[in-house]
Amino acid sequence: MIKAFLVEDEKIIREGIHRMIPWSEYGYELVGEAKDGEIALPLIRKTEPDVLITDIKMPFMDGIELSKLVKRELPATKIVMISGYDDFEFAQQAISVGVERYLLKPISRNSLIEVLEDIHVKYDTENAQKNYYEKFRNEIQQYEQHSRRDFFETLISGHVNLHKVYEKAAKLQIDIVAQCYSIILFSMNSAERNQGFYDGYSEDMAELQNHLDELFYNRPDYILFRNQIFSYAVLVKGEGDKIAQQTEECVHILQRFFHEGGGHIDWFICTGKTVDRLSLLPECYQEAMHAFASRYLNKFRYGANGENYQETGKSSEGLELKNIDVSVINPEVILNFLSNALLDEVNDFTANYVKMAGEEALKSRIFRQYILLNFHFSAVSFIQKLGYSKEEYDPFIPSICSDAIVSIKEVEDIMEKILEKGIRLRDESTKSRYKRVLESAITYINKNYTDDKISLNKAAYAANVSANHFSALFSQEMNKTFIEYLTELRMNKAKQLLRCTDKRSGEIALEVGYKDSHYFSFLFKKTQGCTPSDYRNKKEGYTWDCKGAELPR
Repeated sequence: MIKAFLVEDEKIIREGIHRMIPWSEYGYELVGEAKDGEIALPLIRKTEPDVLITDIKMPFMDGIELSKLVKRELPATKIVMISGYDDFEFAQQAISVGVERYLLKPISRNSLIEVLEDIHVKYDTENAQKNYYEKFRNEIQQYEQHSRRDFFETLISGHVNLHKVYEKAAKLQIDIVAQCYSIILFSMNSAERNQGFYDGYSEDMAELQNHLDELFYNRPDYILFRNQIFSYAVLVKGEGDKIAQQTEECVHILQRFFHEGGGHIDWFICTGKTVDRLSLLPECYQEAMHAFASRYLNKFRYGANGENYQETGKSSEGLELKNIDVSVINPEVILNFLSNALLDEVNDFTANYVKMAGEEALKSRIFRQYILLNFHFSAVSFIQKLGYSKEEYDPFIPSICSDAIVSIKEVEDIMEKILEKGIRLRDESTKSRYKRVLESAITYINKNYTDDKISLNKAAYAANVSANHFSALFSQEMNKTFIEYLTELRMNKAKQLLRCTDKRSGEIALEVGYKDSHYFSFLFKKTQGCTPSDYRNKKEGYTWDCKGAELPR
């Protein structure tokens, strides 16, 4: 519904306008009325109408002054001015403040309905255009997502060549200059996901994924990156005395985002320490990753490495049950880790697990063997569901049952080997599953790439996998983002049409999936290095086979 607000000092005329228009029939909702501009202004600020219908001559604040204030605060609001004076000066003033239509009293029902219908058409057109440009603004960001991820990996690799970092940042138009930095890591998954491998498609999660990129739009101090395969990172940058507050604020933004997303989401946030040099970001990242690995042990944690760990108490010769965090002994913890973790998270996970289980408790031989058997049987149960035999884990049994294991380090080593074995078998098993997911998605994309409404969400739905998982999986396996792949298909088709037909650029844009010819030209130049017309006129050095392929002469 389009919201309308009516301002008219003559009560009879105001009530007449109210009654003579069946507002909802024409897609409108009359959200307020007032007898002059002074009374109307605070109500307009509160209701934020899309259309303001106002008399031009009123006491206290006339329609011209009201329209100026409304246009300043709500520039998208369309204004219809009504007047009992057929005076050019009034009309001229109305035009100067950007009034949509100027109607003379007495106003007929038909004339007002005609104006409202015209405004509705214009409103819908502008909205569609706005949504269209918003969609392609997001596409440009997604197009560069793979390059941005590579850039982030360079930043936190520990082998930072600052000259190359600044060069890459300039190319991607990322401003990374600041006094101080910190890193926030977070993940989000469907709470109802099946244990293992990938989430099924969910409308709620797809919607959340859509809004994630918008969360930090126009916030230059927070730079969002995809981190690893199924997690994200925010690079926080700022001044030394403000960086901690900025980091806290970013965490609160994410918390609100997930809370508003509903109870169907499992999410986890952690931070690294603040650093005052770009070259120290790897240390910040490693600390954040150490805390991040504990997401399999706790549903939610916010804080730097070790901040929220329980202390296990003083040393004791015996097994002190009161110092053991019983939640960590739950086999679901291990199954969850085996289902979702990456190999490079194993070390941090086992270190966190030992801290939560209690290092003092693990000095007990009985408890050590109990924990290791818990790992063993959980892993066996996990791989059997994948179709593997339990004999895969037989080589670990002598170590698990050995009385010679006395140090925490030896316990951690066995835990790590058990987990690494399970993850490798899982990855081996899921290759065929991933292949089927990608084949379904690519078949869908290849068939529908010229449809301007195709999206990552629709491709994920076709493959029955969550949008978040599909986005990460596609980039990982294809070495390019969904948008990069889609754009490549469209540009190849466009090149074929440019060389083998006499269709205009605007026609070709529509045919390959772009409503806006200017956006098509912009994207063509960005990806091909020349404009569509330059490409069509290119003659020297190449011939074309009329399938879009360029063949060197």
